[in-house]
Parts: sequence; C-alpha cells; structure tokens
Amino acid sequence: MIHENKNTQIWTRRVISYFWKMTMTNRWPFFIALAGIIFASWTGLLLPIYYTKIIDIVQMTTKTRAELVPLLMWILVAMTILEIINISAWRMIGFGLVSLEPKVMRKIFEQTFAYLHKHSFRFFTNNFSGSLVKKLNKLVFSYENIIDNFIFNIMKTVLYLPFIVVVVIRKDTRIGLVFLAFIIIFSVLQYFFFKRNTAYEIKSNIQDSKLTGELSDTITNNFNIITFASLPREIKRFGGVVKERERLTKVKRMRGERMFFWSSILILIFEISAIYLAIQSRGRWAISAGVIILIQVYIFKIFEQLFGIRQILKQLNKAIGESAEMLEILDTPHEIIDRSDKKLIVREGRIEFQNVNFQYLANKDVFTWLSLRIKPGEKVAIVGQSWGGKTTIVKLLFRLFDIQWGKIIIDNQDIAEVTQESLRSHISMVPQDPILFHRTLRENIAYGKPDASEEEIIAASKMARCHGFITSFQDGYETLVGERGIKLSWGERQRVAIARAILENKNILVMDEATSSLDSESEQLIQEAMDEVLRNKTAIVIAHRLSTIMKMDKIIVMDKGQIIEKWSHKELLAKKDGQYKKLRDIQSWGFIGENE
Repeated sequence: MIHENKNTQIWTRRVISYFWKMTMTNRWPFFIALAGIIFASWTGLLLPIYYTKIIDIVQMTTKTRAELVPLLMWILVAMTILEIINISAWRMIGFGLVSLEPKVMRKIFEQTFAYLHKHSFRFFTNNFSGSLVKKLNKLVFSYENIIDNFIFNIMKTVLYLPFIVVVVIRKDTRIGLVFLAFIIIFSVLQYFFFKRNTAYEIKSNIQDSKLTGELSDTITNNFNIITFASLPREIKRFGGVVKERERLTKVKRMRGERMFFWSSILILIFEISAIYLAIQSRGRWAISAGVIILIQVYIFKIFEQLFGIRQILKQLNKAIGESAEMLEILDTPHEIIDRSDKKLIVREGRIEFQNVNFQYLANKDVFTWLSLRIKPGEKVAIVGQSWGGKTTIVKLLFRLFDIQWGKIIIDNQDIAEVTQESLRSHISMVPQDPILFHRTLRENIAYGKPDASEEEIIAASKMARCHGFITSFQDGYETLVGERGIKLSWGERQRVAIARAILENKNILVMDEATSSLDSESEQLIQEAMDEVLRNKTAIVIAHRLSTIMKMDKIIVMDKGQIIEKWSHKELLAKKDGQYKKLRDIQSWGFIGENE
C-alpha cells in the first residue's frame, strides 16, 4: 500500500515515465497524432486572422468594389486551404490515437497480468482479489485518459498560448503583455493547485481500493453474514470506510471550488483589462476594428483552454492517483524468482528434503533441519495434528516459499536452481480447497492438458467418479461451474480436481486433503480408483481422515514441524503408544476397508 507521506512528485514522475515508456513501444502512431494536433491547432488559430482581414477589407473606403472582390476571393482560397489542412489534421489525430491506445493498453494489460501473477503466494494472501482487479483496470484506463488529455488538451494549450501572445503583441504590445502576464499567473496558480491536490487524489484512491476490497470480502462471505446475523455490524464497518472516502472526496472538491473562485476572479480582471486597452487603442486608431474582434476571439480561445486546465489537472490528478497503486505493485520485486534458466527434468520422481529450515515469519520456525526422502514411485502419506507442517511441505515442494536453509531435491536437481514453471509442470495437485474457474467442466478438467481429446477427458472423469454427475447436467461437459465452482457441491469440485490431476498424468502427484469433504460412499468410490491413479507415480498424500491412506507405502506422522513416526499403516498401529495409533483411535468410526 502506498504510504500517505510519500512524495507525490515522485509518483507523478513515475506514472508519466511508465506511460511514456509504454507509448514508445508503439511510437509512430503517437507522433502522427502529435503532428496532427500541431497542424490542427495552428490552422485553427490562423483562421480568425483571415476573418479579421475580411472585416478590415470590407471597411476600406479607398478601394472600389471591383478592387475589393479579388482580395476577398484570395482570402477565401487561403481559408479553404487552411480548413482542408485542419480537417486532415484532425483525421491524423484520430488515426494516430486509434492505432496507439488500444495496442498500448493491451500491452499494459498483458504486462501487468503477467507480473501480478508472478508475485508470491504470500502476496496474494495479503491482498484482496477485488482490489487487485480494480487497481489493474485503473492503470490501463488511466493511460487512455492521460494520452487523450495530453494530445487534446495539454498540447493544444501549449501550442495555442504562445501563438496567441505573439500575434497579439504584433498587433498591440500592451495588450500582448497583458495576455502574457495573465497566462503566466494563471498557469502558476494551477500548478500549485495540481501539486497540492495530487496527494489527496492518491489518498482517495487508496481509500477507494480499500472500499473495493471490503465490498469484495463481504460479498465472498455473504453466507457467513447471513448465518451469523451480522449484517448490522458489517453495515457499520463498511459505513466507516465509506465515511472516510466521503471526507477525502469533500476535501478534494472544496479545494477545487476555491481554486475555481480565484481563477474566475483572475479571468474577469484579464478580460476587462484587455478589452479596455483594445478600446483605447482603437480610439487612437492604433488598431483596426478587425483586430478588436481578433482580440476578443483570442480571449475566448484562451478562456476555453485555461478553463479546461482545471478539468485537465483534475483528470490528471485522478489518473496519477489511480495509476500509483498498481505501479507500486509493478515496482515491488517478486519474492520468488528464477535463479537460472535451467529446466527441471523428471524421469523417476525421487524427492528429498535435505536439512530444511523454514520460517513464515522471522524467529518463528516451522521446520528445523527437516530431512525426508521419498523414493521413485513411492506413495507417502503425511498425517498429524493441525499446524504440524503437513501442508507446508507441499507449499515448499511447489516453491511457493523459499527455504532459509537446506535443499529440496527432485531427481538430483535443486528446485531452487530450476525455473518455477518447469518445476510445477511436473507436479499434479489436488488441493484441499478445490477452486475452479468460471468456465465449462470440460475446460476445468482439461486445464492441465488443454489439448486432451474427448476420450481422454471422459476416461479421467470416469476414473475420478465424476462422469456420472456431469452427464446428469443438461449441458453435460459444457456446463459452466460458476465463480470458484460455486454451482457444484464441495465433493463434486474435489472429484473434478482429481479428474484434472489424472488427465495431467505427471510423474509426481500431491493430494492435500483431497477426500476430506467427501461422504463415505464417494470416498469409497475414489479409493477404488486410487491404485490405478497412483500407479507409476511418486505420490504425497496429506490427510486427516486416516481411512484414505492405509494402503500407502509409508506413513509419516508430523508434530510441530518434526517427523515423529515413519512406517506403514500396520507397523504404526502395532506401536501401542504411538501418535498414529492415538489419531486412529480418535477417529472411532473406523476405516473404510480396514479389515480387507
């Protein structure tokens, strides 16, 4: 989260630098749009000068009608050429921006998507998913906002103002200097307003992200709110977040209104001064009637641009504030990085934990000198009380965290020295909490093998005992499962996850409480397929329900990060005072198939 006391100028420069860098990846459309606004602005300012000439020519009393008409026709030709250039210039701008913005926005989407998903498991546990989504979207659409403002407003203002000052000074020096003084004073005033308000814009966007996160969290936990009858309490909590957002919004807008008041006073003084001087000059016949009209037209154009500055700065403040949070995430180094480009090669599936020390938090050990060997093709179950370190072993095997000491070896290769993608591509996972994509059942089952044939998908589904309930749906394998798989029961989701792992057919299989939410009948169906599923694979099965792991080659009992027992099911039960036997006795309902 961005700290409120951070220098807002740093974030302004960071946002502009990032967007400039992204724009230069597709630079030619940008320069075409830039050239277009230059031509469009200057031709737009030249046209009033020709209108002035028409007025002055019409008022001439020293020339006959026959002499005036050719002069007016030449002016008409010149104005027609300028109009054609102006129209063409605006089309250049449109073509340039259409070619620039969608492409760069796609690149920002892709870059931020990839960088975001390379953050560690810890990062995602510390951030609301809804808030991250909103930050990413804000960054992308802020780019479009800033580029549009730069081309249509900032560049137009930069081109307009010097041109107008030069033209007016050539017509009347005093009036030109009034124009110049007004532009400088007004611009300085707006700059300080922009500088002061950016900090509040960033704070407001931090609060906005917090609001989104709170809202997302309550929607996700709607069932808990209902069952705990806690809606009044949640309304009060949410109201506190909304109230702080209201306060920040009010501060921003009040500052804007004060700025608008003083800007209006300054504009009034400028307009009266310029017109007064113009009348005086006309009284001395120092300028023509056409020049007075030109000055009035240029006053309106200056007002148009400078009044727009207020809105421009407001939008820039908003865009910078909205971009800053996502850019901080892009500036945050990834916790887990690839140390080399080496790819993991798995031929046997041997796994070794060699003197592993690991801490989630400083000075709070989970493992101290943990050593564990799993032979190729061996089926190992890990059991024990909660917080014993069972699931942590799986997280370390997937390298979701880096260990502080020791090595984790797969087929004589240190997993810290190979790419994360190659490591994870060799391990299938059936998690304790099977979360599915809001896609079809077919896509979810084939997620690890997207090119799988229809026959392979159905075979894996039958093996996982989920083909039956899938075909009972009206759309069968084309059924959408809902967000996180909400349309399926917990047991159905777990069987889909098992089918997915079966279809991947990787050398190493990890099952983390994979059958914990199944009823006894479903559990028995899964166990019937287990022998075939685990054949020729190295398997790690984590379980609380001991009935699922009786046929494992080895059962490891863990307590407080240490391995305290390690034998087969029958050998562990033979130990009268063993921890495994105590766990088994607690589960007094017995094991399915225990007497087989």
